[in-house]
Amino acid sequence: MIIQSNITQLNSMYPTVNWMLNNQTLMLPDYVKWASVYGYSFGSSTVTIGAKTHQLEHNQYFSLFIDDSPVAVTAAHQLFLVVKLGYKCQNNIGWAEEKGRLSYIDGCTDSLLIYPPRMGDPSLNLLYFPPGISQTKHTHPSIRMGCVIAGHGAGDSWHGETQTSHDLVMGANFCLEENELHRFRTTDSSMTVI
Repeated sequence: MIIQSNITQLNSMYPTVNWMLNNQTLMLPDYVKWASVYGYSFGSSTVTIGAKTHQLEHNQYFSLFIDDSPVAVTAAHQLFLVVKLGYKCQNNIGWAEEKGRLSYIDGCTDSLLIYPPRMGDPSLNLLYFPPGISQTKHTHPSIRMGCVIAGHGAGDSWHGETQTSHDLVMGANFCLEENELHRFRTTDSSMTVI
């Protein structure tokens, strides 16, 4: 599990980049063309693609297609961004729910916020972990980039026999690599992850 504010995974079958902005403006790099940007706004934010500006409020998630226009992103608070290179998403903006609607591993819940148009395409999920959860170790066949939008907990990952644990607090973003063995844990607080 990688935890930092800017994570680039270009040497993957799923080339992806993410950023966590804090009270700043970012011009996306020139290589971000014909791509999709997904994200979550912790407060007032704007995403401008060419001449079109999208205003975001607190607790809104989104997916927006980027053509060959320049992209400027401004976060008055925190803004989590994930760019999926070489992929055309459906434009979508909505509000995150408090808990997931579907059953997930070990008493957790999940909501699929932005659906993949075809099986295997990128999606955006909300995962809710109640207090007192210790997930079963598991893997996913593709990378997962996420951030904590409420509560706190921990994330464990394994590389061979070596276990690494990370505290996950609101605003922390992370990347799980393809087939990385991992689990999430909570103690006295719930945790919600996008």
